[in-house]
Amino acid sequence: MSENDNHDSHKDAKDSKRKDSISIIYHQKNDSPKYFEIKRSRIFLFFIGLPTITLIALIFGAVGIINTSPMNLIKSYRDNQKTRSELSLQENLKDKMQAALEENEKLKKELADTQEIKSTVAGPQVAETSSPGTSNSGTTTTCPAPVICSGATATANSIGLSTLSLFKPIQGQKDRTRPAILNLSGFKTSVGRDTVNLQFNIMPAISDDSKISGHIIVLMKNEIAIQAYPLQALGGNDFQINYSAGEPFATQRFRPVDAGFVKPRKSGNYSFTVFIFAKSGDLIHYQTITLPLRL
Repeated sequence: MSENDNHDSHKDAKDSKRKDSISIIYHQKNDSPKYFEIKRSRIFLFFIGLPTITLIALIFGAVGIINTSPMNLIKSYRDNQKTRSELSLQENLKDKMQAALEENEKLKKELADTQEIKSTVAGPQVAETSSPGTSNSGTTTTCPAPVICSGATATANSIGLSTLSLFKPIQGQKDRTRPAILNLSGFKTSVGRDTVNLQFNIMPAISDDSKISGHIIVLMKNEIAIQAYPLQALGGNDFQINYSAGEPFATQRFRPVDAGFVKPRKSGNYSFTVFIFAKSGDLIHYQTITLPLRL
């Protein structure tokens, strides 16, 4: 290669280098001119890159400031508190449901135990005879003594002399409701112009043809009022009933009863409670039945 070719190549490289840079001549008073060459890439970085980086940093900073602003922190705190409250409520509901299930199982077990005890205790005492009854709708049903069907909600049990708070106390009075010596059946009601009548039958629970006698008192009540049959049973000044004020009865096989009450003004379910006393004043039968009245 000739000397001229080397010289041209060197010159081309120098020109290419100058194209990639910018020449600056700096002149200051009382000083000689100074010559600078700055690469184009550095000028690009200085005028475009740095502002771009600064702008991006400002954007990220603004976003961070917005996310950490007091209002946003309060909103985040409230959202977290709401979430915690919902989780706590769910846990409380689960605990309550578990407690309710456990209580339900406990009540079921207690009910089963109570029914087993009742069947064991009352089994040999309750007579095995049954008697036909007629409900308000005229349907004839058969119920084991002393439970009443009659198409209505009914209960029949001996609860002792503690139920006689409306009655005048008698010295030496006894509870002789167990074993049952009477059966009540055929409960039905009839509504007249001014009266309501409860009709039922009394039959001995034992078949030894012995005569049973005493007094019958029937109470009718709802949530606002209570009446007694016979009507004069509650006529005393002390508002207590003397057992001897009841309707006298004596039976060996069958005794119908028609208890009359003053007609109430309101329709609904009325509770009728039958008390039967022996002549000596001992309680020999107690039975409650609930019947609907349409007036």
